[in-house]
Amino acid sequence: MVERLKGIYGISWFEETGADYPVRVFLYKDQVSVALDTTGESLHKRGYRKLAARAPIAENLAAGLIALTPWREDRILVDPFCGSGTIPIEAAMMAAHMAPGMHRGFLAQGWPHLIPKGVWNDAYEEAREEVCRIEHCDIQGYDIDPKMVEIARANAKAAGVDGMIHFQARPVSQLSHSKKYGFIITNPPYGERLEEKEKLPALYRELWEQYQKLDSWSLYFITSLEDVEKIMGRKADKNRKIYNGMIKTWYYQYLGPKPPRRNTGSER
Repeated sequence: MVERLKGIYGISWFEETGADYPVRVFLYKDQVSVALDTTGESLHKRGYRKLAARAPIAENLAAGLIALTPWREDRILVDPFCGSGTIPIEAAMMAAHMAPGMHRGFLAQGWPHLIPKGVWNDAYEEAREEVCRIEHCDIQGYDIDPKMVEIARANAKAAGVDGMIHFQARPVSQLSHSKKYGFIITNPPYGERLEEKEKLPALYRELWEQYQKLDSWSLYFITSLEDVEKIMGRKADKNRKIYNGMIKTWYYQYLGPKPPRRNTGSER
């Protein structure tokens, strides 16, 4: 590429100054793709997570897990292993119609001769106009570690959704809710880095026991732990293989009943 540019511009040396223009080369079978990286920092990083747990789930994966469920902003969502708050925060952002990149910048913003600054400003303004904060959302995040709860609250504030989520230091043994038709969407410990594997079956059984006490709820969780269905004592309604980083995991889905339809029309 440099040799070609030498011929085009008639020079033999290119100063390493000015903006960065990273080139990404991808090889797949017999095809090569060459692209300019307009993003810079990976797109899965939304920009709000200044502090994180030891094994945080990627923001885009958390959003994807939520999107694979029927959850909507008028339904309850609880994450009993919330860590740095990623799943509840992504849910709140989805409920508020927040664009994923609102809280971050992009490398191409430093290329004004290609993309004028006004274009970026218009895009950010359009995204801000779409935001509709819903204060009555019932989104909750629990973690047994009070320090992680404080981190989750700080991240939610950075994301602009702190008023939409209730975080609390609480073990999974205290998971409860009085209302029906809620969702548990969570990323429990795998035993890879957070805990010893021999301790995990008891933790997952505890999650299952508390879930069974809830009225008409659905349970969704991602894990690399094998034989989880044996631990739970019931086969999942759905199961999807997903890679969490380099770790092969499964997304187990235990589906609760649908709530009755609301009568929005007038009676005749």
